[in-house]
Parts: sequence; structure tokens; C-alpha cells
Amino acid sequence: MSSWISDATMQNLERSLDLRLKRQELLASNMANVDTPHYQPVDLAFEGALAEAMEDGDTAAGGMHRTDAAHVTGETGQDYTPSEVLERPDVTNSLDGNGVDLDKELTRFAENKSRFEVTAESTRRRFLVLNYVIQQLGQAQ
Repeated sequence: MSSWISDATMQNLERSLDLRLKRQELLASNMANVDTPHYQPVDLAFEGALAEAMEDGDTAAGGMHRTDAAHVTGETGQDYTPSEVLERPDVTNSLDGNGVDLDKELTRFAENKSRFEVTAESTRRRFLVLNYVIQQLGQAQ
């Protein structure tokens, strides 16, 4: 059963949540710097970062290593810093050289939030199924 918890789908959901959170932080930083002269917005190339995280496998956070494929890794991925963080200057007519377009940032922020919520809901549903299975096993004994 533990292999079901740590299967590739769950690992990908976890990494996706971590990367969505990182992207949300970057977008929030962009909005916070809307009035900072010469500030250029940054963003996360999400698909590339997720592919990179999936390639890194179980040691992405540099923490524990599994000695058995059935073991849960215990990694959160929160220390994972993708190399796909990019400067993303939007074309603006700002006299101070600031590249942040607040409307675009708000749109990206809302879209990323929605995708985070969908991924979190998928993760929640997988755990509901696991909880149901555990309850059924407990009743069978």
C-alpha cells in the first residue's frame, strides 16, 4: 500500500504543488515591486521546471534516500529551487524602466492559483481513496 502513496502520480502532484507555490511567490514579488525603478519581473517556466523536478527523482531536495522502493521518501520538495526561473520583461511604457504590468501579473496570479487548487483537490481525492481503503481493511479484520 505504501507504494500507492509514493507512486509516480503522487510524486508528480507533490512536485506540481511545490512549483505552483514557488511560482505564486515569484508573481507576488513582481506585484510587490510594481513601483520599483528598473525592476524586471521574473516567472517560472512551469512545464520545464516540472520536467526537471521529475528527472531529479527522489533526491530533488537533497535529503533522505530510500533504501527500499516501498518506503515513503519523506521529502517535501520545499527546498527545491528550479533552474527555470526566468526574467520576463513585459513591454511597458514605464518611464522608470519597471517592466511589471500589474494587470498581466494579476491574471497570471489568478490562473496559477486556480491550477494550484485543482492539483490540491486531486491530491485530496487520492488521500480520500486511501482513507477509504484503510477503513475497509480495518473493518474486514
